[in-house]
Order: sequence, then C-alpha cells, then structure tokens
Amino acid sequence: MTISYSDDVAKSTTWNFFKLLFRWKGSLWKVLWAELTLWLTCYTLLSLIYRFLLTDAQKLTFESIVKFWANFTGREFVSLTFILGFFVSLVISRWWDMYQSIGGTEKMALHIASYIEGDDEETVTIRRNIIRYMVLVQAMVLSKLSHPVRRRFPNMEALKTAGLINDTELHAMNNFESIHPKHWLPIYWAMALIKQARKDEKIASDTYVIDLYSKLSDYRGGLGKVSSYMSVPIPLAYTQVVFLAVRLYFVIALIAEQYLLSGNTKQPEIFVKFAVDLYFPFATVIQFLFYVGWAKVAESLFNPLGNDDDDIAVNNIVTRNLQIGLAIVDNAVDKVPAQIRDPYSNTGHDAPFGEEKEHYIFPVQLQDIRERAQSLAGTVEDTVRKLHV
Repeated sequence: MTISYSDDVAKSTTWNFFKLLFRWKGSLWKVLWAELTLWLTCYTLLSLIYRFLLTDAQKLTFESIVKFWANFTGREFVSLTFILGFFVSLVISRWWDMYQSIGGTEKMALHIASYIEGDDEETVTIRRNIIRYMVLVQAMVLSKLSHPVRRRFPNMEALKTAGLINDTELHAMNNFESIHPKHWLPIYWAMALIKQARKDEKIASDTYVIDLYSKLSDYRGGLGKVSSYMSVPIPLAYTQVVFLAVRLYFVIALIAEQYLLSGNTKQPEIFVKFAVDLYFPFATVIQFLFYVGWAKVAESLFNPLGNDDDDIAVNNIVTRNLQIGLAIVDNAVDKVPAQIRDPYSNTGHDAPFGEEKEHYIFPVQLQDIRERAQSLAGTVEDTVRKLHV
C-alpha cells in the first residue's frame, strides 16, 4: 500500500520536509540499505588490499587501472542520467494510469440509485446485483494479475465463499464454453438487468439506460487496460539495459573511485580527485543514493499490483467498492433531507467558519462592498461635474 505522508507536509516548511528523511517504511533507506552496505564493504576491501597487501609495483598497476576507469565513469555519467530519466518517467506514467484504470463503483452506484426507482424486493435486488457483478469482474481480473488478490481469491470457489457469486451464477459461468477468460460475463449480466429494469419501467428513460451502459463499458475498459499493462510490460531488453547500466556503473566505481596514495605514483600529473586521501568515498555514496535510489523507484513501481510498500492496495479497493456500492444503492435511494432555506440568503447571517472567516468574503461583506463602490462612484461623478463647471 502506498505510504501516505501528506499530513506531515501540510505546511511546506524546511523542517517538515527534513523530518521525512527519518521515515523508514517506503523510504529511500529501506530500499537501499542492503545494496549500499554491500557496495561499501567491497569498496573497503579493495582499499585495504591496495593500501596494505600490494607491493609498490602492484600499487602502480592498480593506480593505472583506477585512472583508466575514472575517465570512463566521468564520460558515462550523463548517459546514465538520460537512461534513468526516460525509464523512470515511463514507469511512473504506467503506474498512475494503471491506478486510475482499476475503477470504482461509487459513480455507478450513484447513478443506479437515481435511475432505478422502487423499493420492492425485485428492484432492490437488481440494484445490489449490478454492484456485485461489477466487484465480481474486478476480483476475477485482479486475481489473475495481483499476488495479494490471488491469495485472497485463488479460485472461483473463494469468490463464492466471499459472496461475490452464487451457485446459479457459478454454474452458468462454468457451462459457458470459451477458451478465453470470461471476465466480460458479469458485465453482460449487469447490462441484462438494466435492460430488464427498463422493460419493467423501473427506469424512466432510454437515456438513463445508455448512460448506465456507458459507465459499465468504461469500467470494463479500465480493467482491460490494467490487464493489458500487466500482460504487455515494458520490453525486457529496456529493463535489462537500465538495471545493468546502473549496477555496472557502480561496480566500475568500486575501482574508479578509489583514493590513491600520491606518494606511490611516479607520474607528474595527478588527478585532482586523488590529491587528498579522504578514505571514505563521500561523493560516490551521494551518487549511489541518487542514482540507485532513482532506479529503485522504477523497480518498486514496475509491478504496482504486488507487495511492495508503494504498490496499490488492490484488496482494499475491492473491499471498498463492494461496501460503498451496496451502501449507496441501499441507503441513498429516495432519502433526501427535508429542504429548508440556507442561512446565506439573509445578509444578516455570516458563515460560521471559525477564526478563519475574516479571510473570506461572505454575502454581508459583499453588500458593504457594493454600497461603498456606489458611494465612491457618486463622489467621483460629482467631482468631475464641478471641474467642468
């Protein structure tokens, strides 16, 4: 489930954003600590071998290798930035589009509650079953794509146990012969219920039927888009290029970013980066945090229906869609509060919004503004008239 931190930065102060650095779940530190620890361990071992185990001749050879790879890392750094930038942008756009395409039942439920009239048992059942069929097809699709949903609904019997499908419907689905998934079947059932409700005059207009059909088609289309994203991922070769480019860059940096003992080099020119022995690769660690962390963002969002901290909470979406959809079509039908005149129609009433109300303009203030504007306009006209006289 995506980690929420919006409340922590309700006020955009430097301190509030600084506090985010100390969060663990879903953080940069959680996804990087293992790789960074391994990299620093290897870097330290190479440094110790160079400083204490190599002979003077071997040190000179090692220094030549370091300087050779240092030139490479300097040239390829910009290329790595472009590769990562395009890849992360692509992955994040897929992730957000997939989230928006999963779909919800709230909008459809509001239209069902408004369009399908009646409180008899048959009408209530029609409204509830349309919502149930929508959640059923969502659970069927997501159980094929998402590990958390698959664990919850491993087969049709699990959907039956959860109450999303009954024996009659399961029998009808099993008897329908098709080599392709039958995810569309519950949507057809929902459309058939809408058609029957129109024939029985439970829906007042064909326009309402078209609107409900359109929303069901959009809902099914969104789930189809999610399925397409998962079945047709980003080309594997592109993913491999990005993964290898980042990791190989920092494998090379294990050698290229070593500090050299200037006393051991007989070459007259010494790189500026080797002029001071800092022992610890501060600059390279910063690069590691930024670039490997950047790659980790894409890797964690590559399959947004998985188990990572920032993956979409699809099980919660399925549960909410069922609960909110049934609540609307059951409890919202023909239940409108008694209508009374709002207090703002009388300019003597101000809006009771607490201490912040002086920052806003309400009807009584608008009336004062109009009166003052008219008064000023009259004063200006009188002044101009006198000047002409």
